[in-house]
Amino acid sequence: MKKNSLIAIVVTLMGVFSHYDFAAGQRARLKDLTNIKGVRSNKLIGYGVVFGLAGTGDSAASITSLETVSQMLTKLGVKSKPEQLASGNFASVLVTAELPPFARSGDRLDIRVSTNGDATSLAGGTLLLSELRAGDGKVYVVAQGPVVIGQANGVGASVLTVATVPMGGLVEREFRPQLAPGGSLILSLKKADFTTNARISHAVNAHFRGFYAKSLDPASIRVEVPPQFKSRLVEFVAELESLKVALDRKAVVVLNERTGTVVIGNDVTLGPVTIAHGDLSIKVKDPEDEEAEEKDHSLLNLPKATVGGLVKSLNELGVKPQDLIGILQAIHAAGALQGEIVFI
Repeated sequence: MKKNSLIAIVVTLMGVFSHYDFAAGQRARLKDLTNIKGVRSNKLIGYGVVFGLAGTGDSAASITSLETVSQMLTKLGVKSKPEQLASGNFASVLVTAELPPFARSGDRLDIRVSTNGDATSLAGGTLLLSELRAGDGKVYVVAQGPVVIGQANGVGASVLTVATVPMGGLVEREFRPQLAPGGSLILSLKKADFTTNARISHAVNAHFRGFYAKSLDPASIRVEVPPQFKSRLVEFVAELESLKVALDRKAVVVLNERTGTVVIGNDVTLGPVTIAHGDLSIKVKDPEDEEAEEKDHSLLNLPKATVGGLVKSLNELGVKPQDLIGILQAIHAAGALQGEIVFI
């Protein structure tokens, strides 16, 4: 058989099997399961001053704030010394923002300010021109505008020393990450998992009818850009993100001892076990074990079941949440709970 014919048969089979669910369960888009390596936001930070405060700004003890304002006024052509400034109507702040990928010059974004001195409230103030830099030391955004804390006057806000400047940041330097350097991109799973990783690779190869996706490790997949999409990367990524795969989750039981909350995954099962708790006896039987102890009304007989079924039965018998958590811990310690217990 010729090589080209063999490839054609394999690709056809991939297309057929792409319509078959290899695992029943919830399905999710690749957009919600993965990130594209390199396509991420960047943190920005700067230093600025908020003016116009009604006596709630930094006091005379905040020497750094006084010197900062003095230098600022000097640059604006107003000569002044730190001791000549009236404290209380301004506050030094740290200015932060998050620069989204592919941000263009002229785009606006929200700014967050946090007091650096002993100011008690930023309500009603205005942030003066501040430069925000990334980790490379370059200025990407300049910020200026009125500060907002909850309501416009800050009434009802629980924290008055942290505020936002809505759309107060102006992008000055564009941020353009490379989408598919070398003709391929890397999908990074938000939660590393062997099974989900393999399913994603299969779904991509089946959809695009070729061997384009290759799993590198449980958390990453390399995807080659098909020839027909070389000049249409945006369309390729959009089509890639819309693919759906069946999720594979670990069998986990989450316990909160403070509130008595129990959260159970769908796949948590129980093996044969017998438990004595107060006046109640619990027995989870193997389906092949036909012995029954029906005469003992204190014995709760359950077939080989899930934790959800056990919890439902115990709730119907009036078992308290704290006792329920103790029972689940004991079952897990005995090795009869097929899953993981997480305490929060």
